[in-house]
Amino acid sequence: DVTEVVGFALGGVRLPRFNAGDREVDTWLALRLEDRSNIADLSAIRIGGEEDRGILLGDVANFKVVERAQAIDRENRKVRVAVRGTFEGEDWDAARAEIEGLVETLALPAGYSWSWNDRIIEQDTQGQQMGINMLLAILLVYLVMASLFESLAQPFAILFSIPFALPGVAWMLGLTGTPFNLMSQIGILILMGIVVNNGIVLLDHMNQLRQNGLDKHAAVIQAGRDRMRAILMTASTTIIGLLPLALGGSKAGGLFYYPLALTVMGGLISSAFLTLLVLPYLALRVEAISSWMRNVWLRSGRKPKTLAKAVAATAVVSETSSN
Repeated sequence: DVTEVVGFALGGVRLPRFNAGDREVDTWLALRLEDRSNIADLSAIRIGGEEDRGILLGDVANFKVVERAQAIDRENRKVRVAVRGTFEGEDWDAARAEIEGLVETLALPAGYSWSWNDRIIEQDTQGQQMGINMLLAILLVYLVMASLFESLAQPFAILFSIPFALPGVAWMLGLTGTPFNLMSQIGILILMGIVVNNGIVLLDHMNQLRQNGLDKHAAVIQAGRDRMRAILMTASTTIIGLLPLALGGSKAGGLFYYPLALTVMGGLISSAFLTLLVLPYLALRVEAISSWMRNVWLRSGRKPKTLAKAVAATAVVSETSSN
């Protein structure tokens, strides 16, 4: 009886739907809100018997307010309690290490454990996956350039266009106060496929000039003059096209797009100038090192053959002397 009374007083009873002609309405039978607003109202409810002969719920029960969780969360069949906080500093790694050190000092009872939430763990895995993606992107870009130039040295020099973009990325993010988050990492991944285009255009034209008989240093200067306008135009059009995204507030999945746009813009600015000024001479240096290593390899390969000929000549001379 007590269970039925308390259940009705706190929750009511669901009744069949009321047919209102064109629609059905959910109906509940429950006490009025003013009759169940506090513990005194609950203790004044009568249990059993007639209205003048029944006993009150307060005669057989004591009431007290106890704070309890409104919901119980479980994960992997374990009860979970989340402690949330907002970090507003700059060095998250140091703060995270400090938090881990403090939590490890807690004497948790048997069966209790702690861990970071899924979002932080996912960020760690995203960083590892992004590193693998960048390595794969560099490898694929190198293979494509190696097949284009039919060389292993010049594509290696063009890969230095990617580090040329990093100063611009750092300055752009630092000046605008933009965080280096997942979107910024995706921007660097995009830059790997963009900035090498300028190097390909420049070195390919330089190779054509050298094949036509032009000196290598003169070919560097002439290629820079001929391709400077094209490189600056492609970089500027891409930067201008990214301005709405960089200045807007569009986002997806809780992440804003503007870090991606600013990363690509800053990388293009620095890589365009450094590609024109530094990349040709860097390519010549890599070519010289490659030629030196090739000569060393060829010389090391001739020694066994020369030694074999010397041994054979000595054997022939000895045989002739004996005869």
